[in-house]
Amino acid sequence: MAEETRFKIKMLPYAFYGIFSLCLLTAIFLLAFFSVPEGAFIILQGAIGDKHSLLGLSFVSLAVCGINLAASWGMYKKDRVASHILGGLAIAVPAIILLKMAAVIFAY
Repeated sequence: MAEETRFKIKMLPYAFYGIFSLCLLTAIFLLAFFSVPEGAFIILQGAIGDKHSLLGLSFVSLAVCGINLAASWGMYKKDRVASHILGGLAIAVPAIILLKMAAVIFAY
């Protein structure tokens, strides 16, 4: 009989949150880096910025995401619900910033 091989990957929830937020952050940096030409200035109603301000916003998103993931990791043993909330915020904040940047860049 053929023996069935299964891979069981055991990851903690904050690791999944980290992977998903890393994918979103990568999309944010690629969008900010490649979609706006150097020296171009985007002016729309409610949105003003250039490549450097969008990259600054990307780094702020990275910092907020890192803080949320570190807090999720620290809270995991004590309170799992709070850990999931912080992990969800680590995904929600980059997702909102990605949507904002995509709306500004593609409306430009």
